[in-house]
Amino acid sequence: MSKYDSLDARSELEQAIASDLDKALRKREWKVRHNGTATTHAPAGKPDIEVFDDQIHINVEVTKSIHSAQDREWLSIKDHFEETKKNNIGKKCFMLFLSPSTHYRTIDSIKDWNFAHQTDPDLRVLPLCFSTFETIVTKFIESTKEQFPKKQLLALFSDFVQFIDDESIFRYIYEELFPTDGQLKGQIERAEDERHELVISELMTGFKQLEQKLRDEMVALAGDAIKNVIYLVFIKLYEEKKEKEEGQRNRFTLKTFGDYQEYVRDKSKAIHKLFDDIKNDKGLRDCGLFTDEDALSDRLKDEFVIDHFIKPFEPFTFYTAKVDGLGAAYEVLGELSKKDRTVGQFFTPENVVRFMVKMADLHQTDVVYDPACGTARFLTNAMQDMESRVKGARNEDAIVSRIRKTQLFGTDDDPTVARLAKMNMYIHGDGKTNIKDEDGLTQLGLDGKIDVVLTNPPLGDLDYWRSIYNDDFRLHRMEVVPRKNLTEARMTEYKKRLRYFEGKLDAPNLTGKKMVNIEKKVQEYTNRIAECGVLIRDAKSEFEITGKQMKGGALFTNAAWHYLKGVRDTSDLPEWKGGKLLIILDEGVLNTDDYKSVREYIRRHFYVKAVVSLTEDTFVPVSHTSTKTSILYAIKKEDPNAVQQEPIFFAHAQKVGINTRRKICANHLFNSGNDILSHYREFEEMIRKSYEGQRFVKSRFIEQNFEKGMIDD
Repeated sequence: MSKYDSLDARSELEQAIASDLDKALRKREWKVRHNGTATTHAPAGKPDIEVFDDQIHINVEVTKSIHSAQDREWLSIKDHFEETKKNNIGKKCFMLFLSPSTHYRTIDSIKDWNFAHQTDPDLRVLPLCFSTFETIVTKFIESTKEQFPKKQLLALFSDFVQFIDDESIFRYIYEELFPTDGQLKGQIERAEDERHELVISELMTGFKQLEQKLRDEMVALAGDAIKNVIYLVFIKLYEEKKEKEEGQRNRFTLKTFGDYQEYVRDKSKAIHKLFDDIKNDKGLRDCGLFTDEDALSDRLKDEFVIDHFIKPFEPFTFYTAKVDGLGAAYEVLGELSKKDRTVGQFFTPENVVRFMVKMADLHQTDVVYDPACGTARFLTNAMQDMESRVKGARNEDAIVSRIRKTQLFGTDDDPTVARLAKMNMYIHGDGKTNIKDEDGLTQLGLDGKIDVVLTNPPLGDLDYWRSIYNDDFRLHRMEVVPRKNLTEARMTEYKKRLRYFEGKLDAPNLTGKKMVNIEKKVQEYTNRIAECGVLIRDAKSEFEITGKQMKGGALFTNAAWHYLKGVRDTSDLPEWKGGKLLIILDEGVLNTDDYKSVREYIRRHFYVKAVVSLTEDTFVPVSHTSTKTSILYAIKKEDPNAVQQEPIFFAHAQKVGINTRRKICANHLFNSGNDILSHYREFEEMIRKSYEGQRFVKSRFIEQNFEKGMIDD
């Protein structure tokens, strides 16, 4: 809500906007003219407000119309704009369209106009909602003319492919004009979070209805129906991505799809030609994302696509900073396929993903791996985080290219999910080539090559007797699985027998041959016990795997140790040198007797940096299941015999930014200043200050008096 929303459109609105523009732009040597009076709005046939100098002319059109009522406004202001250009030969002409919120059809009309004039040096239209306009004009009023010169404002009109919706425009303007404004960044992220949850909820409802419609009308059956949903979602994402990043016309809107039908001369199955065209994209072909077998249902016709996909989903822009259309389709896939919805198998809440990536404190050179990657949201967030760290670098493009092509790896043993991950990686930039449809526990080729593992593995029980794990793999690689020490068992049996024969030696009247035989037995079992002792001492015992299943978090923690580098950063302190593991674990792994040996494994192989307990409702919005989980942050030990000297950071997040009804709530993880991430950073800094050379001094840490406390909403 802005200050302009409550003003009367007939007598106050244009006057207030003209006054604010005058305060902001007069000092930048622009003139502002309101074409109405002090008490009336501008008459028909003229722009509401004009901003101009000797070289530039900007029409400012103001409306309080919302939704489809803006369609009528666009027709008249377009005429004003054309007339302005005729009357200002030699000047560059632009337009600002201001409204409470920009309707998606108005955005599309403006987009069409801008594309039609993309070869012109001017004639661009920039739509702004009132709240975004208020932010900009206030900043310009409160700043000197040197801070934001004319050319910066004019530059906003050039990258018109960014004008996707009000949220995207707000972020675009923030990044162009106010990138160092932390308060504004927080405002944008909160708005995006709220919009994200609303949109995801609506998309899931819409995708379920679409899937049902595909089956009801016999267009596609069962599993094929959700595949068709996913393909249509990807087509929309692909077209929006190409439009925004490359200025290519989006062929999948209500208007442009009709143009595409005309172009391919097919008004029945043009959607199939469009999908085939996308599948032949070189980048997608090179990574094997699609094969010839990937096809829309043969019964899917354009009329169905227009009525049941393009029209209902046209108000939504999937390709934005937060809206995860593939993720929403992924959740629907899980529900509709009736798969085991073990918490975390399908979706990790966005704030938890972002928190773990922030806590990992990635370097631009880190190789990041998610062995149970789902739709690859840990990887896309890691990609964005690493890229943000090199902004402005002299060789930024080369570094970003390297990050995308060589530093992001993921596996998922569900073929459909792995494909969704590839799609998501492509949509977010790249890294798709390094996503594999394989078991994340068996990637021996990655041993010792990974800097950071970020993952939320299946938290339920996994079967470690699958055929892909042979006996040697279970015995020597899956160190955490329960096992019986056969050597110790034999030694116990030998000791039992030794006691028996030693007892026989004490029997009365034992003489002759019987005595000799019993003494031989005593010696035999004494020797066997000694042999077993040597095997145990030299770690050469024989083992037999017991049980059948254990929690996925335990197995993936074990696997991560193999993948991580023993030394990630040679220059760091002793307990910080190794590869990093950030993993979500069922708390049963951390606190039940059944998993005591796993905790011993973790202490033996890792330095534990932090354990952040999550509220049991964390996964309810995405799994409809309450399960108690924690985030474990640990660093691989170079020497398993070394004992951890540093203390461990513990915290509990009661709220993670979204409640059980998918409504935005407080976020105890990050972004408030008084949050877990901030306190952890303070804790880590105190740890590092407590070193004397390469030795941690506990008394130094205690002297710094790290404060415990509650996090307020």
